Amino acid sequence: MKKILGPLFLVVLLTLAVIPAAAGNGPSYGPGVKPGSPQPAPLGTGDMVTFRQSSPRGMFALVGTVTATDIVTGSVTVTVLRSNYLVRDYMNTDVIVLTTLSTKLLYKVTMDSVAQPITFEEILVGDVVSINGLFTDGVFTAQRITKGAALNCLP
Repeated sequence: MKKILGPLFLVVLLTLAVIPAAAGNGPSYGPGVKPGSPQPAPLGTGDMVTFRQSSPRGMFALVGTVTATDIVTGSVTVTVLRSNYLVRDYMNTDVIVLTTLSTKLLYKVTMDSVAQPITFEEILVGDVVSINGLFTDGVFTAQRITKGAALNCLP
C-alpha cells in the first residue's frame, strides 16, 4: 500500500503545482505591455520592431569579382555575383568590404587543396573571391576572404 500511496501523492502534488501555472495568462511582459506590442528599443530609438527592420545585420556570404583594393583602409571593393539572403539587394553592384586584423585571408588553388594564408597585397583586381563576415548597419566587415575558391555558382 505504501508503494502506491507515495507515487500517487507525488503525482497529485505535481498536478496541483502545475495547474495554477498553466491557468495563468502566459509570461509577464511588465506593467502596461501586452504580447505583440512594440518593445522599447536599445538606446531609446523607437520601438524594437522598427529597430530590427531598419538595421539588417548578421552573417553575410557573397561571391564576387574584386574591382579595387585599398591597402591604407584595408578595404576590398567587390562586384557581388552571388550572395545569401542578407545581401541579395546588392547583387550586381559594387560593395566595399572592410577587413580587420582578425580577418582570415586565404588562397585555395583547387577544390581539393588546403587553403593557404596570404597577405592583403596578394588580393588583386579581377580575382574571384568568396567572402564571409558581419553585416551591421550597412557596413560589410569580412571575417574570411578566400581567393581562388571553387566557385561553382558563378553565372
